[in-house]
Amino acid sequence: MAEFIEVRTTIEGHEQAAALAHGILLAGLATSIDIAEVPSMETGISWQITLITPQTQAAALAAHIRANGGHGPIDSQPVLHDIDARPDWLAEETDHP
Repeated sequence: MAEFIEVRTTIEGHEQAAALAHGILLAGLATSIDIAEVPSMETGISWQITLITPQTQAAALAAHIRANGGHGPIDSQPVLHDIDARPDWLAEETDHP
């Protein structure tokens, strides 16, 4: 079983997405939060929130999202790579410094 889970959901409205992310941070339910603008058929723009959470908190995070305005799908998948490892492009051998 993976130690961390990546969770994604989409929220309508920038203010709602910011408030949800703020509440998640205050509750200590995620170790990483990213908010990105994505196209939406209904409003033109939605906000995708991508979170990394410990596996032990994934259910609590999903419940928090639902309780605080997240009415869309919540996608979860295990993080299978080492999130503390250096990116591949840093580890590659190069001919220059």
